[in-house]
Amino acid sequence: MNWTLLTLHVRYETDFVQARQSARQLAEILGFSDREQTRIATAVSEVARNALNYAGGGKVEFLVDGAQRPPLFLVRVSDRGPGIADLSEILEGRYKSQRGLGVGLAGTKRLMDHFDIQSEPGRGTTVSLGRRFPSGAAPFTDKELARVTAELARRPPQNPAEEVQRQNQDLLAALADLRQNQEELLRVNRELEEKTVRLLKTEQSLRARNDELKAFAYTVSHDLKAPLRGIAGYAQELDRRHRAGLSERAVFCLNQIMTATRNLDHLIEDLLHYSRLDAESPSLTEVELGRVVETILRDRSHIIAERKVEIGVDLRVRAVHGWERGITQVLTNLIDNAVKYSRDAQPPSIRIHASELPEAWRITVQDNGIGFDMKYHDRIFGLFNRLVRPEQFEGTGAGLAIVKKLVEKQGGRIWAESEPGRGATFFVELPKQQPEA
Repeated sequence: MNWTLLTLHVRYETDFVQARQSARQLAEILGFSDREQTRIATAVSEVARNALNYAGGGKVEFLVDGAQRPPLFLVRVSDRGPGIADLSEILEGRYKSQRGLGVGLAGTKRLMDHFDIQSEPGRGTTVSLGRRFPSGAAPFTDKELARVTAELARRPPQNPAEEVQRQNQDLLAALADLRQNQEELLRVNRELEEKTVRLLKTEQSLRARNDELKAFAYTVSHDLKAPLRGIAGYAQELDRRHRAGLSERAVFCLNQIMTATRNLDHLIEDLLHYSRLDAESPSLTEVELGRVVETILRDRSHIIAERKVEIGVDLRVRAVHGWERGITQVLTNLIDNAVKYSRDAQPPSIRIHASELPEAWRITVQDNGIGFDMKYHDRIFGLFNRLVRPEQFEGTGAGLAIVKKLVEKQGGRIWAESEPGRGATFFVELPKQQPEA
């Protein structure tokens, strides 16, 4: 339900000043703060001025829309002028007339909670402005209407000079607020600059430490190679020349030593491979996925035939623009994992799929192997993290960590979906616009 508080007609310059005064007085009586009163009065003044300038005058109605919660203080300004031909451009702030129409309407829209304009060339314009009552305001009733009307009638009329003085005071207050905001903005900017400097220093320190750790890992890995080769050489000599004279327990221990040295050698190789990735720069070319997959499967044809693995390849993308060595390594590791973890399935099955998305290429490798619990999803991509015991499946636990780093180095992402005993599907998405080296 709408209640009409006051109706004014705008025919002369002093009338829109009166409209501004009435808007401020009514807003004060309705419980709006000083700042809200200024916003409402300014909005009403701008629209009433437009009605006078462009239509020769109009009508200003002050109402309360009680159907809203909280109620809406509504001002409707209507005229019978020529209408507005460039309404959409004006409301979007793209149109500016020499007399300021665009500024008035666009600015008014930002001041109010509710703004609606209906205009038709040759048939006039009606602008509705609304500001919600302060939080906690009671529902508007006929009794409240009587109170507001009586209070407005008791107030003496203000002359235009007083309203101009009030506008000047509002302007000074706004300038003071603006100055305070600028000072606060400068203070915040100084704090941000100081924090940025500290963050840059921290980043540089972390980069230096990270480089030191990489160099340390690389050096240690190389240094481990020499004694490991010595252990492996002596073990092989014992096995080759003295195996017949060894006891059963000694043979067992010798086999364990040789197995452990092989595993450690693979671990060191994976660590070296992982540490080298950061220094490697991707070189982008046209990569034929079919040829890459065919080569990987051909190199593993013996184990695929031996385990009777069913292979399905569905490549709906012939070629992608990317890092061939990185893509080859990613597919190699994922296919090797699929072959390894599906060995006990009857029969083992692997599906390789590639498709094109609007912004990326997606490659999936699916198997019907042992799968894993999704609560360990992030863990499987960590370096040397394994969810199975070494005696169950060979490996170092570095394969998926290497895959993840290779994919991220190409600006892509990798994730998996799985369920224990139901296999796993690994998804790789590579952006079409990959970062240049």
